[in-house]
Amino acid sequence: MKKQRPVNLDLTTIKMHPAAKASILHRVSGVIMVFAIGILLFTLSTSLSSAQGFAQIQGYLDGFFFSFIIFGCLSALTFHILAGVRHLLMDLGHFEELASGNATAKLIIVIWLAVSAVIGVWLW
Repeated sequence: MKKQRPVNLDLTTIKMHPAAKASILHRVSGVIMVFAIGILLFTLSTSLSSAQGFAQIQGYLDGFFFSFIIFGCLSALTFHILAGVRHLLMDLGHFEELASGNATAKLIIVIWLAVSAVIGVWLW
């Protein structure tokens, strides 16, 4: 019995539609937020421990690296919320067709990029 399956599937040749990209980004942003919880709890704990701890966190925020981490955390949170609302609307029966699903995926990606730009300007 011969099975008709691809032997060597080249993933770089597959073109994903916007809804698939939004779904993958939603999962990735969730994973980023899991790590962000640890970072944010550390900063909260340190800043509330003493005046020196608060000054230490303020000093971290003046640096590019820590600001970039905070930007990534806020950007992931923004996308996760936007995609989560989109998924909730889809659970209610809206935007389930291919065309409307792709349109809403493009819309949340555009909104996410705009909000991320605002967050970046605000942080720097």
